Amino acid sequence: MDTVIRIEGRSISEILRAHAQWNEQESTGNRCILDGVTLNGLHLEGANLQRAILRGMTFLDAELAGADLSRAMITGGDFERANLSAANLSGAQISDAEFSYAWMVSAILCDCKLLDANFRRATLREGRFQGARIASCRFAGANLNSTSFQHARIGLCDFSDSDLCNSQFHRAHIQNSLFRSANGLDANFNNSRLRTCDFSKADLSGAKFFQADLTGCDVNRSVLNGADFREALLSGVDFSRAMLRNVRLRGAKMFAADMRGADLTGARELTVLQFSQARTDERTTLPNGSRGPYRKYSGAERPVFG
Repeated sequence: MDTVIRIEGRSISEILRAHAQWNEQESTGNRCILDGVTLNGLHLEGANLQRAILRGMTFLDAELAGADLSRAMITGGDFERANLSAANLSGAQISDAEFSYAWMVSAILCDCKLLDANFRRATLREGRFQGARIASCRFAGANLNSTSFQHARIGLCDFSDSDLCNSQFHRAHIQNSLFRSANGLDANFNNSRLRTCDFSKADLSGAKFFQADLTGCDVNRSVLNGADFREALLSGVDFSRAMLRNVRLRGAKMFAADMRGADLTGARELTVLQFSQARTDERTTLPNGSRGPYRKYSGAERPVFG
């Protein structure tokens, strides 16, 4: 660990030792409170910064793998290109911070509060955001493969062009967020609430939306082949020109769902009542492979196999 850099006459090692004492017993040691300090490229692997207060810090290219930042307060920090793999930020409060291009594989952000943070093109593969509250954050182009967002509350965030393959959003509450052109193969949105979100041009083949609420979402021109929408709320969803081959729709509520121009070849478990409540036109490909619009009791809601 670098001991050359000194802050107000103390080395980083001395500051961390005093902070560790404070964490053990607040009456001894000194809490780590750093304001506007530049620590670019510094090696702080495994550092104990639990409950530290970091304001306006700069950690460009810093090595923070395995660091403990749980319950820390981070405001205005710049962690661009920093290595935070397996770092623990659970319960942290992070606002106006920059994490673009950061390496955060297996980072833990459970129950943290994230406001206006930028994770553009960061690598967050296998990260953990369970129970997190995430608002006005940017994940555009980020690698979120196999990342967990169960029970998270997400609003006004941008996941456009991100890798969400195998990601877990089970029981998450997400609203007014962008997933444009995201790659979400086999993502799990079961029992989630997705209000007024934009999934246009996304690839969500094989994704799971069992009992999910997608009311008012935009999924036009997206690829949803093999997706599971059983018992989902799809009222007012824009599926226009989407690829919906072999999707499952048993018990889904489809009132005013826009399926004009959509390809529903092989779609399963649809009823006459369900399909008659959706909007189709002559460009719609119906489950039996025929052209729309859907006509009640035509049998076109049943796929043809073989």
